[in-house]
Amino acid sequence: MGLRKIEYGRPTDKCAITVQLGSEKGLFEAEGLDLSMRTVFGGPQIAEAYDSGDLEIGEMGSPPAINAIAEGKKFKVVGSGVRRKANMFFAVRKGIKSYEELKGRRIGMLGIGSCPDWIMQKILRSEGVDPNLVEFVPLLEDYPKVVDFVADGSIDACIAIEPNISIGEDRGVLDYWVPAYADPYLPNYQWIVHVARCELMEREPEVIEAVLRGCRKSAHYASNHIDEWAATAADLYGTTTDVMISAIERELPHFHLDGQIDIEGMHKSIELQFELGGISELMSADNFLDLRFQPNSKENLHAIEL
Repeated sequence: MGLRKIEYGRPTDKCAITVQLGSEKGLFEAEGLDLSMRTVFGGPQIAEAYDSGDLEIGEMGSPPAINAIAEGKKFKVVGSGVRRKANMFFAVRKGIKSYEELKGRRIGMLGIGSCPDWIMQKILRSEGVDPNLVEFVPLLEDYPKVVDFVADGSIDACIAIEPNISIGEDRGVLDYWVPAYADPYLPNYQWIVHVARCELMEREPEVIEAVLRGCRKSAHYASNHIDEWAATAADLYGTTTDVMISAIERELPHFHLDGQIDIEGMHKSIELQFELGGISELMSADNFLDLRFQPNSKENLHAIEL
């Protein structure tokens, strides 16, 4: 019997690097899967792909996932990515010294309605800046060039994931200010989520289980082989292993390797989307989650070390 082909969705080229590493190392083949990666830039954009069936499983940020499911899109949250905390970082072009100086400036991000949009609004409000006084610049397919755009003056700041920030620091372009997960921004916040189409859950639940097992194995493999992780990512992103090591060291202490959803954090995510106007009414987490695929405690106690 052949391997089950499946595409794993991600909303940027910088997401799911541990999954990509695991795929390259054959960890999904061991689960009976021929898994490939597919990037659909933007939260609302990848939500449409999951809803239409263009993609059946993958990951995205909780804000656009919550908004899409509340609108009736046909997928559910089935697990947590390694970036369970909001490992997103705000950095500015060198020379900018205060939040007050951001008024009238351009902040680059993945896309309108994507995680950076909602999270940047929260950061600015927490720092006393009206988000309407800055210009949010959606980059979408140009997101991989975010550091270049800061360097050439097209944007003045960015909210992005690693290794973008470490690359910008290494090039002398960016000053890193704050992580999104810090108080008073997004404490106890469930960010990256694994999602699957409702139709796939009913038709082939074993495929979802296999994908999520592969993701957990891949996360543990990456954390136990940091030099290999850094070399693979440096190759993909056109940077050095030293820069990737810096990026990994910034993020890894906050990574979650076993795929469990932070239920309290999911409630916080829903509350924030209601606060920011992403959803029109406060809804229960049950509307968004399917917990049948959560790893059990026994499996977590014996986390796979490869």
